[in-house]
Amino acid sequence: MTNLSLTWSLAACAALAAVPASALRFAATLDSIKVQAEPGRTVTRTFQLRLAEDEQRTRFHSHVEDFWHSEDGTQSFYRPAGTLERSCGSWVTLNPVEQAVDPGKSLDVRLSVAVPAAAAPGGYWCALTVDQLVDPLAAPAGVAVQFLASISVGIFVYLPPIERAARVLDVELTGAEARVRLQNEGNAPLAVEGRLELLRPGSSEIVATVTFPRTTLLLEPANRRWITVPLPPAAELPAGRYLVRAIIDIGLDHYVGVQREMEIRREPGATASP
Repeated sequence: MTNLSLTWSLAACAALAAVPASALRFAATLDSIKVQAEPGRTVTRTFQLRLAEDEQRTRFHSHVEDFWHSEDGTQSFYRPAGTLERSCGSWVTLNPVEQAVDPGKSLDVRLSVAVPAAAAPGGYWCALTVDQLVDPLAAPAGVAVQFLASISVGIFVYLPPIERAARVLDVELTGAEARVRLQNEGNAPLAVEGRLELLRPGSSEIVATVTFPRTTLLLEPANRRWITVPLPPAAELPAGRYLVRAIIDIGLDHYVGVQREMEIRREPGATASP
C-alpha cells in the first residue's frame, strides 16, 4: 500500500508452531501491474513469488480487492472488490487461487483481465493480494507466535482516451515539514512525483530543494491527497521568507506547479504563513 506498487505486512497470530517466530523470506515481482486495454478485450499478466531455498513448504492464497489511500497519505484501505465505482476487481480472474510452494520454487499467478464491452474510457484499479496461510499439518504441538506474510500489488487498467490532469491546491511549510495538496482532475489514476524549490525572494539562487517520493493520486473515494516530506535542518534552511516553487510531474510534456512567497518559522509546531 504508499504508491501502491507494493504493500506488505506481517500479521502475528497465536498458532501451533515448532519454529521460532520469523518473517517469511521470498523474492517477488513487486511493480504495479499496468494494463493498456480496450473494451471487450482480455489481457493476461503474471505475478511471480519465489520462495527462499531454506524456507519450509508454504501455502498461499490469492484474491483481488479494492484499495485507496487516506487524504493525508498515512493510511491505505482494502475492501472487497467492487466497493469502488472505478474498481477493475470484477474483471480479474486468478489462476491458481491457492497453491503450496516448495523451497526455492515459484508461485506463478496468472491474471486474466476481461474488460467489459461497455466499459467507459479512463483508469480503473484494484489490488492483487497474496496471503501466506497457516499449514496445520506442518505444526507439531506447542503454542508460539507465527508471522504470516501478506503482499498487495496494484493492478491498473487504462482504457483510451486517457485524460491526465492535476492541480496544486495548497502548499504548507512547518518548521520541520513541507506539504503539498494535489487534486486529480483527469479520468485515471496518476503517478505523481515532484519537488519543492526554495529561493530567497528577488534571487534566482535555489537555497534548498526537497524531493517528493513517487506516489499515486487516485480518483475515489477522494481525488485529493496531501504529500508530506521533511524539510532540511535549520542549519541548511534557516527561518525566514522564501519563494516556494512546487513542481509536479504527472507524466505530461510539461510540469504542473505553483509558486508563492512563504515564511518558515522554526519554532516547534509553527506553520508557515503566505
